[in-house]
Amino acid sequence: MIGNYRKDKIAIQKIGKQRFWIGIISGLFSAIVISVTFNYFREVFRYITTLSADLFILEKSELLFYNYFFASLATVLGLSVTIAIWMTNNNHKRKKDKIYKQLSRTNILFTFWLILMMIAKFGSIVPFILYGMPGYDNQLNLFEEYWLLFVLIPIVVFAQNWFIVRLIYRSEKWILFSFIICFVITFALKETTSVNQEILNSVYYKKYESDFKYVDQQINKAKIEYGIEFNENTIKTLKKWHTKSSTEQVIRLKAAFSKDKKVSLDTIILQKIVLKNFKENGKYFNRNSIDNWRYAFPKDILRQLEFYDVTSNESKELLEIIKEQIVLVNTLEIDWKEYDKYTDTEIRKSFAIKYNIPKQLNEQLKKVRERLMNAKKYYEISKNLPELKQRAE
Repeated sequence: MIGNYRKDKIAIQKIGKQRFWIGIISGLFSAIVISVTFNYFREVFRYITTLSADLFILEKSELLFYNYFFASLATVLGLSVTIAIWMTNNNHKRKKDKIYKQLSRTNILFTFWLILMMIAKFGSIVPFILYGMPGYDNQLNLFEEYWLLFVLIPIVVFAQNWFIVRLIYRSEKWILFSFIICFVITFALKETTSVNQEILNSVYYKKYESDFKYVDQQINKAKIEYGIEFNENTIKTLKKWHTKSSTEQVIRLKAAFSKDKKVSLDTIILQKIVLKNFKENGKYFNRNSIDNWRYAFPKDILRQLEFYDVTSNESKELLEIIKEQIVLVNTLEIDWKEYDKYTDTEIRKSFAIKYNIPKQLNEQLKKVRERLMNAKKYYEISKNLPELKQRAE
């Protein structure tokens, strides 16, 4: 009598041959679909971040980690579908088997949809609210701070799939075999369904190609001509537009010029790059406020020129800043119908110069230019400064 109540070993015959293969095919198909969906939606959400912030770009180690996470999670969710189908068989040895099978299917499907909803909700909220917000600067690094959570999720789902099945069948070998197979499928999905993030990255870089080239050109020039080497973080920040470090960089540079003491040549070069690429500090006041000017004021640049010898490298670069300011203020308005002919930076310049450059700034820049042109010692280095165009009120 006791033998009748012992659990059977799980076997294809117990499940049913047809049901067994339907489960395998359905699970594998589900895993592929889920993995592809995860990867492509990640790229969609990365694209969305560019609408109001910098493109969210994963480091190589992060990208590899998340690719394996998506592949492993898709694999164990596919296993959930497989086991749920297997547990629909009506081959019951014990009275409780029917209840346990129903409980197993319910438990597996609940976990399946719970995980999908969790990934969908968290995976959409974070890009929209965090990564897509101006000012985001990797303050929440899920890879570094919560990597263990991403490792545990697929493991928990895998264990949950077999948890109640073990009340029905002795399945130790099948658990081991399924783990090995899941491991192999994870590698296969990672290789076949991962999306190359460089596709979107290249589109984004193309958008700011001229800006990035200018940064590289000036960095190389500083190294070759002046022996100045900028650290990697500074260069990365120069190539960001909306991060906290980027806006703070713009603010610090302006503040450095406002003080009544010399600024270093590297600071002067950084100010020129920031000005040329029209980087923002995230602050706007009313339309007529001179504080809308994000960069060193012309009068502050003139003060810096008086600190240095007219033939110095500092004076040469300071004159370049004045020149770039004049070019910026002279920016013509671009008709929205012709936006496709211009870069994003040129469009931003056109819009900002129209609405956020006050009359006081134009007057100050005009006076500084006239003083430089009329001063004998500055004549040679300032004679090629462009004229200020009269702007319509």
